[in-house]
Amino acid sequence: MGVTAALTAAPAAQAAPVESAGKHRPAPCTGEFRGDARLGPQHLPNKRQEPVGPLLDGYHRTGKLSPAAFLKKYWEGPADTGGWKYPPNDGFGEVNGEVDKAPELLVKGERLDRFGSEFGGYLAPAGDAYAERALPPQNLNTRDAAFPCDYHVYEVTRAFVVWEGSIAPWFEQPGGGRQIKLDPVFLDPGEGQRLNVKWLLDNGYLVRVPA
Repeated sequence: MGVTAALTAAPAAQAAPVESAGKHRPAPCTGEFRGDARLGPQHLPNKRQEPVGPLLDGYHRTGKLSPAAFLKKYWEGPADTGGWKYPPNDGFGEVNGEVDKAPELLVKGERLDRFGSEFGGYLAPAGDAYAERALPPQNLNTRDAAFPCDYHVYEVTRAFVVWEGSIAPWFEQPGGGRQIKLDPVFLDPGEGQRLNVKWLLDNGYLVRVPA
C-alpha cells in the first residue's frame, strides 16, 4: 500500500474507537457531582451493580435539601480546607435519652465493611444500606480504582472488642444501621500507634476479602 493510500485509510481505522466510546459507561463512583467532590461522585452505580449498587437503592445524597443548603448545614469552613460537622455521641443513636452503644466482642469469621480510607476507626456489619450509615456523600468517591466507591470488605481473623450500637440520623439520612467504633481502651495499639483499620490489618485482626 502506498503512502497516499495509507493516509486515506487512517480516518476509517480510527472510527471504531470513537463509536465504542459513545457506548462506554463511566466507572461507578467517578466524577464530581455538580463539580464539587464534597457532594460525592457524579456517576453512582445502579441498584443492580454489585457490590455497592444494592446498598444505594433509594439513596438521595442530600435528602430533601438542595446541594447548597446541604453544604451550609453540614460543612464548616472553606470548601477546600474545612470539614464535615459530625453528629454528637460519636454518631451513635439514643434510646430513652441514653447513648445506644455497648462493648461487643467481634469473633473470627465475622464480615465487616467500610466506606472510606483504612486510616479511619469505624466499621459496620457488612451489607448495611448506605442511607442507614448516615455518612456524607463524599465517602462514596473512588480513591483507588481497585476499590470502587471506596468500599472495603473485611473478615475478622482474631477476636477483639469494640463499641457497637445504632447509628443516629445525620447528613439528611435516616441512619438506624449498626456501627462499630474502635477504642484503645479495649485494644491498645502501643505507644505512638493509632488504632484504626490499617492497624487491625497490619496486626492480624482483619483481612481484606472480595466485596
